[in-house]
Amino acid sequence: MRLRLAAVAAALLLIPAPAMTGQAAAAAPPAGCGLRSLGAMPLVGATTAGTALDATYPGGPRVYSVTSSASGPALLGVRNALDGTLIAERPLALALGSWAVSVAPDHSVYVGSYNATAGAMGRLFRYVPDTGQVIEAGIAVPGETFVWTVEAGPDGGSVYGGTSPTGRLFRYDVGSGRTTDLGSPIPGQQFVRDLAIDDDGTIYAGIGSQAMKIAVVGPDGATKKIIDAPIEGDGSAYDLDLAGRYLLVRFVTTTATNPMGIYDLEKGRWTRVVDDVDSLTVGGGVRGHEAYLFQNDELVKVDLKSGRVKKLGFTDFGGGAARTLGWIGHTLVGTASTGKLWTYDRKSGKATTFESTLTGQPVSVRSMGVGPDGRIYGGGFFTGGLAAYDTATGQTQFWPNVGQSEGIVTHKGKLYLGVYPGARIYEFDGTEPELLLSLTEQEQDRPFAMVSAGDLLAFGTVPKTGTAGGALGLYDPATGRTVIRRNIVPNHSIIGLAYRDGVVYGATSAFGGLGRPLDTAAYVFAYDIATDTVKWKSAPVPGDLALGSITFDETGHLWGMTPDALFEMDPATGQTLRTARHQVYSWSSQTQVWLDTAIEADAGVIWAKAQGKVYKVDRTTLAFSLVTRPISLMVKAPDGHLYLSRNENFSTYRVCGS
Repeated sequence: MRLRLAAVAAALLLIPAPAMTGQAAAAAPPAGCGLRSLGAMPLVGATTAGTALDATYPGGPRVYSVTSSASGPALLGVRNALDGTLIAERPLALALGSWAVSVAPDHSVYVGSYNATAGAMGRLFRYVPDTGQVIEAGIAVPGETFVWTVEAGPDGGSVYGGTSPTGRLFRYDVGSGRTTDLGSPIPGQQFVRDLAIDDDGTIYAGIGSQAMKIAVVGPDGATKKIIDAPIEGDGSAYDLDLAGRYLLVRFVTTTATNPMGIYDLEKGRWTRVVDDVDSLTVGGGVRGHEAYLFQNDELVKVDLKSGRVKKLGFTDFGGGAARTLGWIGHTLVGTASTGKLWTYDRKSGKATTFESTLTGQPVSVRSMGVGPDGRIYGGGFFTGGLAAYDTATGQTQFWPNVGQSEGIVTHKGKLYLGVYPGARIYEFDGTEPELLLSLTEQEQDRPFAMVSAGDLLAFGTVPKTGTAGGALGLYDPATGRTVIRRNIVPNHSIIGLAYRDGVVYGATSAFGGLGRPLDTAAYVFAYDIATDTVKWKSAPVPGDLALGSITFDETGHLWGMTPDALFEMDPATGQTLRTARHQVYSWSSQTQVWLDTAIEADAGVIWAKAQGKVYKVDRTTLAFSLVTRPISLMVKAPDGHLYLSRNENFSTYRVCGS
C-alpha cells in the first residue's frame, strides 16, 4: 500500500470480512413530516494513526494508541506491548483523533490532537501513567487545527510540536505548563509534519506540502539551516528519525511514491535514497546500521550503509498502514492503523499479530446508497465498514472490515461498492464482498460515481495523487467483460453519472490528484455505449470547476447540482436549459473539489444537497427552500423519504405532500 496524504489521513485497504454481525433492533421508523433523528449509523472501528512504545516502563513495556472518533472524544489506549492486552483507556476531551503520540524520558505520554471546531482545534495532552491521569494542556497554537507531531527534548523539560494549516512549531514547558508559539520554520508552508530532536537539543523539522524540506532549528525556534530534499517534486518530509550519524526522512510525494532519504549528519549530505517505504515511521525499526521497514506491505531489512534490502516475508500486520514502534530485546513491536498490534522476532523470524483490544469508536459515514432490498447502506470513512438501515422496521446491521466505500449502488438486484484505494469494484451479497476488478494499474483511486446502465454497471473515478485524468468504467456482471475509458474529458475526473436509453451521462471535475484544477470549467458528457463514442460535451455552468451529482426527472430532462448552482439540460443536444445560483463558492482557493453534492428528482420538486445544506427546489420557478443543515450525505429511499448523514449521525426528512 502507498499512503496518500489527504485532509487527515489515508484510507484503509479492504480486508475480507468475517461473518456479518446480527441485526440490531431499533426504534420504529418515525411518523409525521419533517426532520427526524435516527441516532447513529452503526459504523464503528478502531482507527489508530498515532501510536508510541515505552519499552522501558517499570511495570512492563506498553504501547500507547489514540483511537479516533467521528465526533469525539478520541480515546488514549494503553496496552501490553507483548500481547496486546488492554490496560486502560482515557478520553481526550475535544479531540477527534491523533497522529502525534510520544513518550518522554520520565515515561509521560504526550498527545497532539486534531479538531477543526472553534474552541477545540489542535490540542496538547499529557498522560501520567503512574496516576492514570490525563492533563489537558489546551490549544497548542491558536488557529491551528492539527497537531501532527510531538517530541520531547533530551532532558524532558520541554516538548515540541508541529502543526497545520500554517506550519507552526511550538514548545511546551513541562514545569510551568506554558506553551510558546515559535513561528513557522519555513514561512508559507502548510505543515510541520514531523520532528526529530538530537541529544544537544537540535530540532529537525519535516516541512510540506510543497517544499519537502527539513528545517534545522535551535531549541529557541530559530531556523539555522534548510536541508533540501534529495528528490524532485512536491509533498512533505513526512517522517523523521535519528539513527546514530544518520537522519532518516520518509517523503510522501504527489506522485504517490514514498522514498526514504538517508542523510549523513557528519558529512552533511544525502548518501542514499530507498525507493519506496510504506510504513508510517522509519526510526522505530532501526537497530544498529539496519532499519526494518515495510515495502509493498512486506517487512524488509535495509542496510543504511549499503542500501541493500532484504525481504523478511512478514505481511500479516493487520491491514491499513503499518507503524514500526521500537525494540524490546530482539523483538520488534509495531501496530497497524486498524488498531491491531504485532511483534516480529528478528532471530527466529516469527511474527505474531494480535487482534485489537481497543474500544471501537463511531466512524463517519463516507457514502450512502439504496440497496436491492430497499435498505439504506452506509460506508465508513478511513476504517471502513458497511452498515444497513431498514426503513420499514428501523433495524440495523453492520459488517466490519469492509474498506472505505466511495460509491454504493444497486445493479440488477445486487449491491456494488466502489472502494478506495485503487478504484476497486466489489459485489456484496450480504456476507462477504467479492473483488471484481481494480483500476490500480490505470492510476485510479476513488470510484465516487456509480450507476446501473442497462445490462452494465458503470462507474467513474478520480485518479490517484500525483496524476490527472479519471476514467469511465463499464462492467458486465454476466460475462466479466470490462471497458475502461480514461480521459474521456482530458485531465478531468468523473464524479457524477446518470443513464438513459443506452447512453451514460457523466459530470466531471477539473481537479484530479495534482492539488490544482487543470481546466477553466467542468463538463457534462454523453457517452454512447453501443458506438463507444462521446456524442457531446458541454460546460453547463461556466466558471464552475466541478459539477457533482446528476439525475433524470420523469420528463427526461437531465439535472445537476454543483457547489454553487443547479442546472437543467437537454440530454439529446447537451444544451443548458436553465441554471440557478444558490450560493457563492470560492473556486480560486480550492485545491481539490470532488463529490460535494447530491440530487434527487420528484414530480415538480428537486431535492438537492451542496455545501452542507439540503434544499427543496421548485422545478417551475427554481426557487430554493432550505430544508436543513449541516448535512454531508443525502439519498432518497423507495419509501419516498430522504435519508441524511453528518459524521456518524443519521437522520431522515419525512416528505409529506408536494
